[in-house]
Amino acid sequence: MAQPSRRKIYQYLFSEGEKTVGEITKKLKLRQPTVSYHLKMMKKGGLLSSRKKGREVYYRVKLVCPERGICFG
Repeated sequence: MAQPSRRKIYQYLFSEGEKTVGEITKKLKLRQPTVSYHLKMMKKGGLLSSRKKGREVYYRVKLVCPERGICFG
């Protein structure tokens, strides 16, 4: 994960647990389209999983690497 925004998102979800796009956007001060794009790419890559509750989508870390505890590629 060479992209700094992806690292920030992953670290935030890893340390804080499941969050919505809005919560991630607010905490990391990133634009919503940017967050949504990176979440989509990380989910596609197998790093994250999601669940939908009403209109909200919650994202969480799916893949934890054995070394250093987290995957940064």
